[in-house]
Formats: sequence, structure tokens, C-alpha cells
Amino acid sequence: MVVAEVSFEPIGTADPSYSDIVTACVSVLNRQKDVKFDVTAMGTILEGERDKVLKVVSDMEEACFKAGAPRVITNLRIDERHDMPMKSAQQMEAEVEQKLPGAKQTGLRF
Repeated sequence: MVVAEVSFEPIGTADPSYSDIVTACVSVLNRQKDVKFDVTAMGTILEGERDKVLKVVSDMEEACFKAGAPRVITNLRIDERHDMPMKSAQQMEAEVEQKLPGAKQTGLRF
């Protein structure tokens, strides 16, 4: 299993807003069943088997082109471990919350 973060930067569109392109990417995510995801304001967290995550990223990038982007820069970071079982993104966040006194009370989001 891997935990990844992906973001897409469309270039050459007529409009500086690209919510339509983000919507196209989220539609790809909603149609697949193998990768867990969390869409954030600045990117998307993906969790699943490496090959399936990479396939979803490829499908999302293609959706950007179909939505009208003539060029797309894809930023992808992958966290993968071979020394022990990979923790889920939720487990990683909980670990940090436990180490920060008052994190839950202040509404910090990780």
C-alpha cells in the first residue's frame, strides 16, 4: 500500500479558475473503487496499491485534458514503506494529533 498526494496544474486555459478541471478529476475518483481518496483545497490524498494509485493518477490527468487543459503539470508524491506495514493517512494524522496537546480542541486539521 502507498499513500500519495497529487495535484494538477492546467496551463493554457482561458480562465484562471479551474474548478471544472478539478470536478473532472473528482468524477474519475468517484467512478473507481480501489483507491481511497480525500480531496483537499490544494491537492488530493490517495491511498491504495501502488499500481492502482498510479492508474488513477493517469486517469485523472487524462480527465484534465478532456476538460480543456492543453497542458498539465502533475505533482505526485508517494510515501511507500518496505520495512514495515504502511499506515493509512488517517493513522498518520492520529499519531500527530496524539503528540500535540490540545490539537482536537483547537480544531487543527492534518
